Amino acid sequence: MSTLIYGLGESGSAAARALLDRGDSVVAADAGDSGQLRETLTALGVEGHLSAGPEVLEGVERVVVSPGIRPRDAVLSSAVARGIPILSEVALGLEFLGTGVQTVAVTGTNGKTTVVDMLRKILDTASVPHAVAGNSWRALAGCLEEVRRAGLLVLEVSSFQLHYLDDPGFEVAALLNARPDHLNWHDSFEEYVADKLRIFEGQNPADLALVSANDPIGRGVVGGLKAETLVIGEGGTGIRDGRLLLRGKEICGEHELGFAGTHNHENALFAAAAAGRLGVSQEDIRAGLLAYRLKPHRMQMVAERGGVLYVDDSKATNPAAVSAALGSFDRPVVLILGGSEKHTDFEELLAALDRCRAVVCQGEAGPRIFDYLRSEWNGNVLLASDLSQAVEKADGLARAGDVVLLSPGCASFDQFTGYEERGRTFADLVSGEFVAGRVSEGRG
Repeated sequence: MSTLIYGLGESGSAAARALLDRGDSVVAADAGDSGQLRETLTALGVEGHLSAGPEVLEGVERVVVSPGIRPRDAVLSSAVARGIPILSEVALGLEFLGTGVQTVAVTGTNGKTTVVDMLRKILDTASVPHAVAGNSWRALAGCLEEVRRAGLLVLEVSSFQLHYLDDPGFEVAALLNARPDHLNWHDSFEEYVADKLRIFEGQNPADLALVSANDPIGRGVVGGLKAETLVIGEGGTGIRDGRLLLRGKEICGEHELGFAGTHNHENALFAAAAAGRLGVSQEDIRAGLLAYRLKPHRMQMVAERGGVLYVDDSKATNPAAVSAALGSFDRPVVLILGGSEKHTDFEELLAALDRCRAVVCQGEAGPRIFDYLRSEWNGNVLLASDLSQAVEKADGLARAGDVVLLSPGCASFDQFTGYEERGRTFADLVSGEFVAGRVSEGRG
């Protein structure tokens, strides 16, 4: 079978190598053209095409596409018109694994990387062999032998990866939440939701489906799922009087955990429920969660100066994530919003802004958000050209006892290579001269 690898990033390269190792015929292509892409083609040693158009489909029997490429792309549209099957790299990896590997899959607009990381920590604590792959981790096609040896795969899947994945049949599938996001990739929110719900396809009554009582999308499909369904936040699984309960048994108190925020405590319950289905004891689930610390750029406290706490939540790239972050504080917040444009509706953020002293809008999407908030919210809204100016303005507004929160609600590609660089830059800026100068002057 001749396979076209379309998109030569990490996932595309891993898929090409996996196919070549099996002796399959591979053609590689990318819509771009750069020195790095040419080096990638040389390293793969396959027929390659850069600045590719639909002509690369001649003689191809299927396409494996990288997650960043939109379905409306000319090559993919042409493949659909010709009836050529399209797979995500994750779908290819699962095809190669076949049976014999147990899989826990996690998706959601917000929190999926954190839930996978929490589950990883629990499994490490319990000495359960496993491998982690997917969206924020590594390409599944690049670690197939490790997954086979472990016999257990913890997989983070995005809507992009699910879009070209049919009937996966995961033993445990979790949908944390579905909020408007990536509408520059998907045709509509309805399409985005449909892709998220693919995570439950192919399950049977012996499998486990996890959804949240706080998520209307997940809650709304409970009656139609074939797997045993556990609703996090209902019955014996939820947060009750400051305690985390799993199927009626207490795991720990909220005050014992090394991370804050109701949304993060719910994430912990998703991880605990998945671990419980895998046979991990209550004691090891508790020990793993008590030892867990959040990954960087997720509600990370980076400085405290002059009585002001500076928090990096750069990973929050949609309004629902910003709302969750704001709900974690009981003190006034100066919020920094904005980044690269995804044409996201910020209406659902309005109810959470009552705890904000001010909002500073910045970046490519800044003017649109600024105009929207000025018309829909009575609070103090400012506009900054970029993150540096936004931090300076936020610091000038903050008072002792406040939080300056970078929770952008947008992607970062207008100014940075990713949310990690944005978060590191924020940390550098709050340690800069203008903040230090403000501290030396004192705060009113």
